[in-house]
Amino acid sequence: MISKGTTHNNGARLAAYMTTGKDGEKAELWQLRGFEATNIKDAFRDVQIMARGTKAEQPFFHVQVRNREGERLTREQWEYAADRIEKMLGLGGQPRAIAFHTFTRNGDEHMHVAWSRIDQDTMKAIPLPFFKDRLKKISRELEKEFGLEPVTNRREGNIRFAPTRAEQEQATRLGLGIHEVRNSIRDCWDRSDCGRSFLSALDHEGLILARGEKRDYVVIDRAGGVHALGKRILDMTAAKIRERLSDISRDELPSAEIAQAYVRDLAPEKRPLKEKAAPSWDRDRDDRAWQDAVINAAIDKEKTARNFVEPGPERAGVGSRKEEWFVRPAAPEPARAPQIVRIETGRKDAKKKGRGFAPRMGKEARAAISVSYAAGRTVAKTLDAASDAFASLFAPTLTPEQIREGENAARRREAEAEASIDFARYTADRAQQRRQQEQDIEAARQRLRDEVGRER
Repeated sequence: MISKGTTHNNGARLAAYMTTGKDGEKAELWQLRGFEATNIKDAFRDVQIMARGTKAEQPFFHVQVRNREGERLTREQWEYAADRIEKMLGLGGQPRAIAFHTFTRNGDEHMHVAWSRIDQDTMKAIPLPFFKDRLKKISRELEKEFGLEPVTNRREGNIRFAPTRAEQEQATRLGLGIHEVRNSIRDCWDRSDCGRSFLSALDHEGLILARGEKRDYVVIDRAGGVHALGKRILDMTAAKIRERLSDISRDELPSAEIAQAYVRDLAPEKRPLKEKAAPSWDRDRDDRAWQDAVINAAIDKEKTARNFVEPGPERAGVGSRKEEWFVRPAAPEPARAPQIVRIETGRKDAKKKGRGFAPRMGKEARAAISVSYAAGRTVAKTLDAASDAFASLFAPTLTPEQIREGENAARRREAEAEASIDFARYTADRAQQRRQQEQDIEAARQRLRDEVGRER
């Protein structure tokens, strides 16, 4: 049994994930306990609104529990496991939601449990110290109770420790499999018994042993990446590594910079590269990539929509095409009539009544203005059509996945906006309740004063 826990700050996103799942999964909401709302979306929104009254930035705790492939549990056993995990973490009695995700390809299911960390009595977030170690411990206990095959906490293979974040980013940047390089270094170490044999084994694999700045020894891979020889790969202390490599002088080894420059100067056709191994599947890395793709798709969609929305006539700026060619939806104002056709005649009664001066135009002047406006409208329409055609050539084409991810991002933004509105409504209601309570207290005091006055 494997239990993984994380804290969350977005209730709408967590509710959507628990009720929809990923591709190839069928989601089912099993339990919603301790919430006033009857659906998970409103329940998590209420928790997030409540959390805004505290300093809690992560008001939710989400645990995913799964078994080995082919191992099945009943719903009662799953719920019992959720109760044990809840008690172990100190979340007893907190509102929670349980959902099951079932793989359509083989029917295996796993459980998702989300708790509210906000204590309604103290309005504080419940701390979760060492929750990873506690989840490992409760998983081993539940395996014994359910008769499941134990899942070891040790990594498969000779290398016990996972690569660091810097090593993973370096391998991604250089295009090499980090696990392949680390396993090659460990195999060379296991096959050798001294420094000379270790150098020969590394050279056979296309790797270079060099001296490091902070480490005694480092290995330069086939793309110029640096890997420190230490406990994370060899599971040996620095003293034992120096003892094994004592037959070679550290000063005779090239520095890491020289070795990297040598690898970069090698011609690509002479570089001893091996076929890139298939990258190992990393659930957390894929989740981060999926979230980044959703955000990027939403940003691209908003940029595309903003670039091709033409401003209205009332917002046309100085120097725009609409201002230049006098294209207006309504008739031009009298003050904007061409000054060359002003005629100093008008009705005297209009002046007396304060209606302003209305100039008169001849037929030739009106014809000239009509021709100029018609020409302006024609040229403006032609330019608009040309600009739309030009923009359509360079407009980015969104894939169906990007469109779907953008729609999901828009729905999440709507949920966050609804949460903000609900929070404002919640605070207004609380303020109204406080004012009503103050009024009731003042009225009770006034009645008490009146009774005392009458008795006197």
